[in-house]
Amino acid sequence: MSKIKLTRPPDHAYWTAPWSSILFAGDIFKAVPFAIPPTELYVNEEGFGAVQHFIGEVEFGYGVLISPTCDMYESVEPEALAHPFRVLVPILPIDEIVRHTTGVEQSLGLMRSRDSLNAYLYLPALPGFFDESAACLFRPTVVAEDFLSNPPRRVAQMQAEARRHLKVKLAAYWARAQVEHEALPLQERDEEKATTDGLPPSRYDSDDALRK
Repeated sequence: MSKIKLTRPPDHAYWTAPWSSILFAGDIFKAVPFAIPPTELYVNEEGFGAVQHFIGEVEFGYGVLISPTCDMYESVEPEALAHPFRVLVPILPIDEIVRHTTGVEQSLGLMRSRDSLNAYLYLPALPGFFDESAACLFRPTVVAEDFLSNPPRRVAQMQAEARRHLKVKLAAYWARAQVEHEALPLQERDEEKATTDGLPPSRYDSDDALRK
């Protein structure tokens, strides 16, 4: 079997203003609490693995939702919640990650061009919110669904191609599975039914969210 050559969407295909009445995997939130690691960390000094994961402090910051869309809702109706748990991972500036992890520094070119480091999801700058960054897939946190709406915290959503790329990266990290982008649907089932012209589009959307 030939090895899949991972590619990522172009920068302009990542971000869009909030548009949906429900949450989608890939939605971006502000002021999300992430655990601060203990003062003493076990670090294996041997091997590459000791220097490729960011282990610095993360408190409140931007986060990307990784809960599967189809698992959060029974249908596309905003009230049709399947369960109250939402999983997010922290978004950190590339420069900060590079300062702490030599493995990322050595592979920064591949990260920018192909997003080929399994433990991270490359994210181009989201104007008005954060510069070039990466989401740490290995540092998830769980929050209640209503935490994301009280106060509203969603500031942007991913475009369809970027959402599909997120799924490819999650498969690569959590399942160590190589998945072709084209093997996954570009859109979620009944996605168009979640589109709304309301302002804000949902109770999750912040007043300072990305605008169309």
